[in-house]
Amino acid sequence: MKKFRFSLEKLLHYRQARLAVEQARLDRILAEQRALAERRAALEREERLVMENLRRLPVLTSSELEAAASFRRFARSEAVRLLSLEGELVSRLERQRQAVVEARRGVEALEQLRARKHESWRREVDRELENQVAELVVARWKRGEEAG
Repeated sequence: MKKFRFSLEKLLHYRQARLAVEQARLDRILAEQRALAERRAALEREERLVMENLRRLPVLTSSELEAAASFRRFARSEAVRLLSLEGELVSRLERQRQAVVEARRGVEALEQLRARKHESWRREVDRELENQVAELVVARWKRGEEAG
């Protein structure tokens, strides 16, 4: 009996490797998205903290007011920049998710084909074994008849 060999095994391995690469890219984009969200949340916390500290001061100097206003301008422009980056990430994320889906489909199609080919090979092996067993039974029967 011959051993099962899937003629497209190398292609399957290539597609599995490609899927792993695409999934790793997706994971990196998701990590970037989380990092941006964390940066934005930290900026918002910092802005709240600065404003709370200003309110607690008994007397505000013009330099403190100017520093607070300058920080608020920075915080707002940074928040806009981070939101813009998040928007870009959303479109990259969607494209990468699609790339992962396509790569997964390619792998699954070959895995299904391999499973069908393996099942066909298995049936052929079973038929071959049945034939061999039948030949042995007939041969024993004939030997029994000749001896008896």
